[in-house]
Order: sequence, then C-alpha cells, then structure tokens
Amino acid sequence: MRVPVAVFDHAGRLGYANAAFSTSTLTESLLDRRRQVARPDLDRLRVDALRDPGHRHSLRVAEEEPGQQSWVEVFPLTTAPGWTVAVGRSAPGARPLEGALPSPRLLLHELRAPLFALDEGLERIADFARTGEMAEVVGRLSRAAARLRGVLQGISDLVRAERLGNAGSLAALVDMREVLADVADTYSLLAAAGGHELAVRVPPSAAEVRGDRELLGRAVGNLVDNAIRHTPPGTITAAVAVRGSLVVVEVSDSGQGIPREQRQRIFEPFVRLDAAEPAGAGSGLGLAVVHAIAVAHGAGVTVDCGPEGGALFRLAFLLRASDRRARISS
Repeated sequence: MRVPVAVFDHAGRLGYANAAFSTSTLTESLLDRRRQVARPDLDRLRVDALRDPGHRHSLRVAEEEPGQQSWVEVFPLTTAPGWTVAVGRSAPGARPLEGALPSPRLLLHELRAPLFALDEGLERIADFARTGEMAEVVGRLSRAAARLRGVLQGISDLVRAERLGNAGSLAALVDMREVLADVADTYSLLAAAGGHELAVRVPPSAAEVRGDRELLGRAVGNLVDNAIRHTPPGTITAAVAVRGSLVVVEVSDSGQGIPREQRQRIFEPFVRLDAAEPAGAGSGLGLAVVHAIAVAHGAGVTVDCGPEGGALFRLAFLLRASDRRARISS
C-alpha cells in the first residue's frame, strides 16, 4: 500500500502531494479549495514541527471506516527551510482506482499476433476499396483496430508501471527537459493537424528526476495527446520547472476545462466525461496510465483550472535530499 505524503510551503499551502494522498480522504479533511491547510490544529502542528524537530508531531484525522484510527505525522523538510512534510498513517491510504490493471501479461502476448494480422489484412483490403460502402466499412474497422492497439499499449504501460512501483528502486536520473523535447517531436505534427500550437517551456538548467525515461515520456505524451483530442484549435503548453524541492511538469490547454467534481474520476480506466466523444476515439486508458506512472515514481498528479480557462495537469516529483544537494553544488 502506498503511503500518503504531502509537502506544505512556509505559508501552509500544498506544494506537493503524491497520488496516495490526492486520492485519500486526507485531501478533503485537511485542505480547503485553495489547497491551503484548512485545520488550525494542523497549522499549529506544522509550526511545532519546525520549532522542535526532535519530537514526534502527530494529529488525529477523520476515520474513513468505523473503528479505524487514522492520523498524520508532520516533519520539517530539511531540504527547504520552513517547509513541512505530512505523512498519512494507519487507515486511509489511497483509494485504489478500480480496474487499474485489467489484464495480465499473457493476454497482451496473445492479442498482439491477431492484431498484427488484422492490420495487415485491412491494409490490403483498403488498396481495393477506395470508395463506396466497402471503404466506409474498412475505415470503421481500421479505427477499431487503432483503439485496440491503444488499449494494449495502455495495459502494457500499466503492467510496467506496477512492476516499477513494486521494485521500489529508481536508480536512473532523467532530465525532464529531454523528455518534453521528445514529446514535442512526437506530437507536433498531430497538434498542427488539429489546428493547435504546441509550446514547450523548459528551464536553462537540468530538471532531473529518478525514474524510467520511457514511462515518464509516456505520461507526458498522454497528457499532450489528451489535450489535442479534447481542445478546440488553440495553444497547448508543456512546461517543466524546478521549484525548491520539486520538479514540476505542467500540461495546459485552452479548452473547456474539467468540472471540479469530475477531476478524480478522469484517472479511472475507460471513464469518458464527454458524451459526444466517439466511442472509438482514444483507448480510454491514457489518464489512468498517467496516474499509474505517477504512483510508481512517488509523484503527485493533479488537474486544476488552467491560466486560459482550460485544464492544467500537473506532475510533481519530490527531489531526494542527495539529488537536491548535487543539483545546487553543480
């Protein structure tokens, strides 16, 4: 079970939360809508932890189930003066996303071969059926095959993310500036075809996190792809920044945004908020994959209202003390 972790700045505003914290009852019981500490007793506890770091500072929180005892412990964040870390203990934890792993690896292996044969057959039929009813049928089948490929890729990513999370060791340093550059190369033509401008903003120095570069690229790519498919022609921005003890990746668009009450559901597999979206569009697993990759990397993933009124997705990675010292010394 993942331990809920949240980091607060010197003013008591949430600066980072891992997925286990974001999907638990702690978010509602401890924070207000501005993501600020809402409970005076927790605010006092933060101050006490900063003044007296040698003692244990804990606070009882609401029970998720009758008879369970739940609390948070607060510690000073040694890498950022004035910042504190809140760690959830005992019961609440994260509410697991249902069906986050819908299929075993064997199913992936068995489905790849027939899907390849289906693609090859459709390509041959399309050479002879360029117009008329047959061409329409081939088009529908091709779109269905594309969605199936997306589902298989999504399941494969979920499996890899779970294995990475279970391994518990993230040795490789990955510069998120390079990840964003790769994503831009992959999606720039698709964005332009939809009338979008894909803007990438990166800092001048390295923004390194520990993890799997391919999976991190998949997470950011899924966020960009989601913005392309759900946003009218406009600007989509992918940015990375180092903010104190955090490396933050943000993908924002200028669409309609996501209602507050739906912002957690979108990370569940096969959830569609847009009833008008064609059933064959997308795999339905893109944001569930983003969530799983974030959990595997100990990162937080949230969605808010963007600067242009659209959706703003944020991945926040907490730097280890040794990595932060190395970055500062360099």
